[in-house]
Amino acid sequence: MLYLGNCREILPALPKVDAVITDPPYGARTHAGARTGTDGDKVLIDFASLPDADFMPLCEQLVEKANRCVVMSCEWRHAAQLDEHEFLVRLGVWIKPNGAPQFTGDRPGTGWEAIACLHRSGAKRWNGGGHHAVWTFPKVDGDHPTGKPPALLRKWVDQFTDKGETILDPFMGSGTTGVAAMQLGRKFIGIELEPKYFDIACERIENAQRQQSLFEPPKPKPVQGSLADAFDQVQRDEFMGAQK
Repeated sequence: MLYLGNCREILPALPKVDAVITDPPYGARTHAGARTGTDGDKVLIDFASLPDADFMPLCEQLVEKANRCVVMSCEWRHAAQLDEHEFLVRLGVWIKPNGAPQFTGDRPGTGWEAIACLHRSGAKRWNGGGHHAVWTFPKVDGDHPTGKPPALLRKWVDQFTDKGETILDPFMGSGTTGVAAMQLGRKFIGIELEPKYFDIACERIENAQRQQSLFEPPKPKPVQGSLADAFDQVQRDEFMGAQK
């Protein structure tokens, strides 16, 4: 199910999922610095930043929604807020071998992004064995200014979920997480605020479903959900729980 809208408004109406794999916007300082051109007059990121004060409430909301891990890329200023928080399982990195250099030449370039693995208290499991929380994948050009490599998302889907489980991406962007979910036999719920990226995501995910249908039984096509649908599902889940 794919939703066009603000995830903070839609999330409370959704049922629990198995895992969250997402790439939320970074902070205002990072967005403001993402410029190019002779005078820095070309903006590279065309969507709103995530206010620093909203980061921890968002993390708490996502941890509550997931039965298993929340895996999210985040800027280092936001990652620092997670230090010593009880739901931080591991802080890892995505290393970008072809990341942009430091154009000023007066300091080292960054070449990595923080990856936060969050989980509520209790037993944890994943499919990565002794794999470190370090993922090395080159950047790729795509339909979104901050899109992540498809190979990286497939790795996360494979390591943090099992076939048939449901993945939520509340910052779906152009749908790379959803495509990975379809390719690896997972269910997917996506939320995206920007209509132009929502349309791209719908097309990409539907194409991924179509390709999988050549080898597997048909799956329902992605459709734009509504808050009414989500509330109905929550009520059904609550009713079934009351009958047990």
